[in-house]
Amino acid sequence: MTANVAIAQEDFDLLLSWLDPDRVAAGQKYEKIRAGLIKMFICRGHCEAEDLADETINRVTKKVRNLLSNYSGEPAHYFYGVARNVLLEAAKKRRKAERVATIDAIIEPVREEHGPKYDCMVQCLNELQHEQRELILDYYDAARRKKIGQRRQLAQELGIGANALRLRAHRIRAFLLGCIDDCLTKQVA
Repeated sequence: MTANVAIAQEDFDLLLSWLDPDRVAAGQKYEKIRAGLIKMFICRGHCEAEDLADETINRVTKKVRNLLSNYSGEPAHYFYGVARNVLLEAAKKRRKAERVATIDAIIEPVREEHGPKYDCMVQCLNELQHEQRELILDYYDAARRKKIGQRRQLAQELGIGANALRLRAHRIRAFLLGCIDDCLTKQVA
């Protein structure tokens, strides 16, 4: 999410005039749109629904000058389109936080049993390119039956087949194992 930045009064006034030339009617439309956004975010399971609705409104307000001349149609539809993007970003952020928590739960016993090995694994993961790190963490995120569905979904997201995904994961895993061995060897020496 972008940081909450104060919106200039002039931009907010333009937003209201875009919603309706009558200031009272514009205020009512604004409140109706905001309430609808909050409801949409709540229905999708986001407890920070008001913040997400405000973020959506702020994004639209920042673009209102362009919208006045380039957008035709019901303004509420534009708000909901922006809200879909905000939802996608929030979901991605939530999944990443959940994955980090899951990975921490998986890795913590390794840390306790194999302190240096864990440290080397973290160091080697940080040597990977961002995309490779995300792929290998996603690849090993689920357990047992969930793995099959998750790996199928991961392959679809990447636009590759299951075999190509297995090969990529294998190459990354081979790099990590070699890197961890090198790291452990350096610690012993």
